[in-house]
Amino acid sequence: MASSSNTLAEVLLSRRVQEMVVNGEQPVSLYICRDEKDAQNAPISPLAPIPIIDLSLLSSSSTEEELQRLKSALCCWGCFQAINHGIPSSFLDEIQQVTREFFRQSMEEKKKYSKGVVEEMEGYGGDPSPEQGQFLDWQDRLLLTVYPYDLRVPKFWPQNPQSFSEILENYTCKMRMVTKLVSKSMAKSLHLEENCFLEQFGEGATLQARFNHYPCCQRPDIVLGLKPHSDGTGYTIILQDIDGLQILQNQQWLTVPTVPNALFILMGDQMEIMTNGIFKSPVHRVITDKEKVRTSIAVFYTPEKNKEIGPQDGLVNEERPRLFKHVRDYEIIHWEHYQRGMRALHTAQV
Repeated sequence: MASSSNTLAEVLLSRRVQEMVVNGEQPVSLYICRDEKDAQNAPISPLAPIPIIDLSLLSSSSTEEELQRLKSALCCWGCFQAINHGIPSSFLDEIQQVTREFFRQSMEEKKKYSKGVVEEMEGYGGDPSPEQGQFLDWQDRLLLTVYPYDLRVPKFWPQNPQSFSEILENYTCKMRMVTKLVSKSMAKSLHLEENCFLEQFGEGATLQARFNHYPCCQRPDIVLGLKPHSDGTGYTIILQDIDGLQILQNQQWLTVPTVPNALFILMGDQMEIMTNGIFKSPVHRVITDKEKVRTSIAVFYTPEKNKEIGPQDGLVNEERPRLFKHVRDYEIIHWEHYQRGMRALHTAQV
């Protein structure tokens, strides 16, 4: 039998955060992640000096210096800001604008693409209700599988705005090019064969696009847009419009700067496993704001279903013993732990 708190969570998830904001409602207890005393004592989060990597240099004839910068960024931070990625700024503006337009529509229109049941992931709505003792995130989102094509669920793809599907199709093609370049560059930065990570991901590697909408929140001191976690992906590519994303570095929360036209690329647990712990999968979260609405588009790049992944052979030796086992469908294990507010990386350790 479901607990009373889980039942309340499901009721809240059937109503969207945007509805609560329009109605002038305050966040209820299930959205509150910390008490006011902790919030008052929380230090201000400074901007993180996230390394900036020029992707155009990674595909040029003189790449070694930028490859070493890439390696250093992923060893120390587990993330980087990608510039000169070949995607026109005008197109990035388009996909951000169409995202805003989708969330500005009436609730009746958006609910045409709602998830069928609470436990489902794909479609419009919120994440499934977490386990007892975990809080809800102050956000609405639309999650769509965009590649491989045969895994798409057309009923969840919005018909309005009318340009949404065409723009997303174009963005998917561009993301596939970015993942190919980044995967090869990461391998070369570690002096591995350039296709080794692409082979681990497999030809059927999955791309999912998650459109996130973080409405204004009257209590940003005690309510989060997205709870602290690491990603269960290979890596994630994020386009954000304003600050709000934070990463945990040396037990301190640091704010990820919004670099115009940059893509923020964040390692997931599966990339940490493939690199035998050399590249880090950082814990991150999203804070709320009292006056500003934030939107972001996150594209999750994950190995194909039932594909076994593990530490690359060239990264295991006497000096660096094997740290992780070979695993399949790690994202499922990750999700189970995420719902309990836990990391799952230890389940893959030797």
